[in-house]
Amino acid sequence: MLGLGAYDSSSEDEVEREASTPTKYENKRQPVELSTSASEKTASNRELSSPIVGPSHKEAQPESHFPNEQFPLSTSRTLVHDLTLPPVPNLDIPSSPPGSPDAKANAKFAHFLSLKKQDVHFNEKLALSTSLKNPSLLRKLMEHAGIDDQVQYSTSLPLEVWDVSSLPEWGFKEELLKAQKAVHQKAEEQRITAQRDTIHFVAATTTDSDGVRSAPEVWGRPRDDIYGPYNSSYLQTTGPKTHTQSPAVTGTSVIAVKFHGGVAIAADNLASYGSLARFTDVKRLRVFSESAVIGFSGDVSDMQYIDRLLESIDIRENYSTHGNMLNAKNLHTYLSKVLYKRRSEFNPLWNHILVAGFDEDKKPFLSSADLLGTTYSAPHLATGFGAHLAIPILRRLFPEEKPLEEISKEEAEAALRECLKVLWYRDARSLDKYSIAVITSDGVEVKEDQAIEAQSWAFAESIRGYGAQVN
Repeated sequence: MLGLGAYDSSSEDEVEREASTPTKYENKRQPVELSTSASEKTASNRELSSPIVGPSHKEAQPESHFPNEQFPLSTSRTLVHDLTLPPVPNLDIPSSPPGSPDAKANAKFAHFLSLKKQDVHFNEKLALSTSLKNPSLLRKLMEHAGIDDQVQYSTSLPLEVWDVSSLPEWGFKEELLKAQKAVHQKAEEQRITAQRDTIHFVAATTTDSDGVRSAPEVWGRPRDDIYGPYNSSYLQTTGPKTHTQSPAVTGTSVIAVKFHGGVAIAADNLASYGSLARFTDVKRLRVFSESAVIGFSGDVSDMQYIDRLLESIDIRENYSTHGNMLNAKNLHTYLSKVLYKRRSEFNPLWNHILVAGFDEDKKPFLSSADLLGTTYSAPHLATGFGAHLAIPILRRLFPEEKPLEEISKEEAEAALRECLKVLWYRDARSLDKYSIAVITSDGVEVKEDQAIEAQSWAFAESIRGYGAQVN
């Protein structure tokens, strides 16, 4: 209100200002005559041309740095300067330059946000990835980045603070490993010498309060309180790289069959250690991105290696701009190339796999690949002993002249269950618990820990050599 009270302008004042004597200017650079009344009124115009904050007082006006006596145009310059400034500053954010932002970057951010809304987080996937838990990952990353053993100790600090070339020999990991092994060997020699000096009389087994030895995994192991804890450093070796010459823990048959609108695949849950049915809860069907299922037979450790490869591909595809677009045919081509590459390096992956799903034309796809990289496709396939026992059953139920459109999903599942029952009867490396997966256009349906029903061993009495029959 105080500012508005000082603003007393009217049309009469405007007429008087226009009638006042104007300032005389000349084109030549000469001193300009400026009347006293004109200068006062010009100053009043300057005061009224901008927003007034409070009452105006002559003693409160800032003094000019250039007195009018020396610089007669200073008042006019000040007036022109104030009239050209905007009364309200423009604080709006300017628009983006042409060509920005990048369309690919926008699409990638939109894909990340959509995955986050689905509760799929990149950091959690990395934390749960078995590939990043591989102890040899650091060595592979160094090779990929072109960092050798010497460069890994480099730093941005000055040489007088840190110089890798001045490190002593014992400061590197090779010498530290040798020193560690020497200490372990010396302690082992002392322990053996002490055992030879004394004889301990102890009970044969350690029992709990109920008289039963506690943990089955310690059965047959030397006792730690007598022989000391097991020294795992003996497992570390600096010798040449060795390859698997034969599989140790293996899985047996995988069976699959096409039907109208999809593919069904099944495998039991047994992993045998040689001829011992050691592990009875090994799932050998791997679902890839709700579009395909891979069934593994053969070495379990190589199966886990291939599973890590598929997991890394799944992560990379899900976080790409276009999303995961790989189908079953793409996966089969990739895995066959991996198997052939390892075979060419004389370090094969001891697996025979079946890939079931759909191809790029949305048609049912089923194909196999073995440790040599050899591929084969058919309406029904089986690996392991199932290639000899299950394939004749499937050929009898689904002959070649029977079109795929006449085979229903229920018929395919029933045929797989019948084949698994025959394998349980005749294959010593099979189990009566299995997993079955059905791939359709609606997705993948997996049923785990299924049991073979209606078992009957009455047929065994007619087999020569069974029971009391020896002739």
